[in-house]
Amino acid sequence: MNIPKIKSVVLSNKTAEIIEKEIFEELFLIVLNNESRPPDSFVNLELTNDGSIKQLNKKYLGRDEITDVLSFIADIPGINLIGDIIIDTNVAKSQKEDRMISEELQILFLHGLLHCLGYDHLSIKEKKIMDAKEKKYINLLNKEKS
Repeated sequence: MNIPKIKSVVLSNKTAEIIEKEIFEELFLIVLNNESRPPDSFVNLELTNDGSIKQLNKKYLGRDEITDVLSFIADIPGINLIGDIIIDTNVAKSQKEDRMISEELQILFLHGLLHCLGYDHLSIKEKKIMDAKEKKYINLLNKEKS
């Protein structure tokens, strides 16, 4: 697969951890290529571990609980910003099971990105579509790595 090498993830890492932006960019470009988005599209990604995601979850979704990922669709005419994604790295660590933290962060990023692209899992039908997209893109990412 010939994917353009455009840097399209604007990363704001508010943790003390070193997390390479490339793990998100590679996945972003795979999704961008398969979802027929303009090549200059980009997404804002914030990594946090201070519990602020709980406040955002309450403020914007009415859920007074911590979560792993939040996403907000952008709709700014003339700018190809897909949206904003926030990931809590502490939650990611606590739920990663046998995966490496980078893999868990990629899964959460993909989930948030698909929400920004308009996919959801509120109905069984929507959940099947979103689950299939997640599986497809993780498989494509794994093929790129090998």
